[in-house]
Amino acid sequence: MNNIFGKVIVTPSDRRKPSFAGSWYEADASKLRPQLSDFLKTADEGLKLQPFDQTFSGNEAVAGTILGAIAPHAGYMFSGSTAGYVYESLKMRKISRVFLLGPSHYAPLHGCALPVEKTFATPLGDLRVDTRVINELKDFPLFKLAPEIHKQEHSLEMQLPFIRQALGDVTIVPIIVGALNDEGEMRTVGQMLSRYLKNGDLVLVSSDFTHYGPRYDFTPFADDAARQVRELDQSAFQFLHEVDLRGFINFRERTRDTICGYYPCAVLLSMLPPESHATLLSYRTSRDIVDTGDENSVSYLAVVFSNNTESADLWQKNSEENLPLSADEQAALLALARKALVEHVSNQTTADASEVVKKFPRLSKPAGAFVTLYKRPLGGDVHGGHKELRGCIGYILPVKGLAQAVVDNAIGASSRDPRFSPVETSELDGLQIDINVLTPLTPVGNYNDIKLGQDGVILYKNLKQAVFLPSVATEFGWTLEEMLSQLSIKASCG
Repeated sequence: MNNIFGKVIVTPSDRRKPSFAGSWYEADASKLRPQLSDFLKTADEGLKLQPFDQTFSGNEAVAGTILGAIAPHAGYMFSGSTAGYVYESLKMRKISRVFLLGPSHYAPLHGCALPVEKTFATPLGDLRVDTRVINELKDFPLFKLAPEIHKQEHSLEMQLPFIRQALGDVTIVPIIVGALNDEGEMRTVGQMLSRYLKNGDLVLVSSDFTHYGPRYDFTPFADDAARQVRELDQSAFQFLHEVDLRGFINFRERTRDTICGYYPCAVLLSMLPPESHATLLSYRTSRDIVDTGDENSVSYLAVVFSNNTESADLWQKNSEENLPLSADEQAALLALARKALVEHVSNQTTADASEVVKKFPRLSKPAGAFVTLYKRPLGGDVHGGHKELRGCIGYILPVKGLAQAVVDNAIGASSRDPRFSPVETSELDGLQIDINVLTPLTPVGNYNDIKLGQDGVILYKNLKQAVFLPSVATEFGWTLEEMLSQLSIKASCG
């Protein structure tokens, strides 16, 4: 990109051209613009008569700030009228940047695919990509530059004309979200993206819902399929409504529901601040629009996520949940770890984290955590004498709530560290426990920014990873360079 007298010139290679204009939607702006206007007008009339869809029970009206949304991405003749409800609800909101997440339909993908282009073209005008965010994300695990996946994918493209028409010249962060192995990876992707969110940002997921029929190899219902598909979609929506990521994951595992944007929906759920809820604005299926005479159908939901909490910047308030633990919270975690350790080694009932979470609700928030056991040296505190490791186990990713992660890993450190035999009852009084809580991962621009003894470090190398907790370098007396060399060796052997 060159800058000549203040005018930005975008070269052809910097611009993603539409791949589905002229087939899935109008390529001619003079036809596309009035079509979108009709979708928005119809939605406006529908919202005035009925502010939110009554198809599903338990639905609530939009309240406060809209932070996220889900819109369908089929051809406009099928899903355009439903998508219009999302964009009509966003038109008057002060949105300056859209984090646009959608699934990969045509290429297998683990993690997230980022574009290399600086703009995404639409028949109504181009949308600028926030290249600073993209350039930083590409260095994170689970993110990679993959322009070939973006070029052939329709899930994001189908939202772009709506964005341009309803929201204007906003900046976009387009991300294709592929398969994620577990809740930890979903939350990790969400944490990475949440670092950038601020007032005026919207997280928009492009997703259709249940794909039913032989065409989609999904025919779990013997009779009255239309009713049962609707009930399946309502069950999925209920977990969205409650912003219940764990419930949404369990629902998908139990039903195998064919939600094409399942992974980006899960990432969005992991990002939303507490007290958020979803509102269903419109629900239709492809058979409502065109009855093909067979049992195949695709479900379309228009969903927005809002939050009525008093805050100047809800995204920032959400990030403040990661502030350092208080002395009382730290003491509660150490007591919980000790209780779990003693009860496990003594073959008693495993410690329950629920009472601690009731007293300290922040400890229910998922986070990575390590529990390390040391033999207490003669004469006092382990930190004042020679340390002898007795076991260390942890979660790098935010797989479980922090309190439960501490319980799991206190037990794991005493029984599952392959370097040591299980801890025996006679050892309990001589053990000291260290807990390391992992904050969301942050990229390091320069290795000199790492603070020895304060920062833990995760190194990703040739698809392998290795981690050192903050205390490792000081325990061995390593310099920064020595610590990184040892970490690299560990990654190579892992």
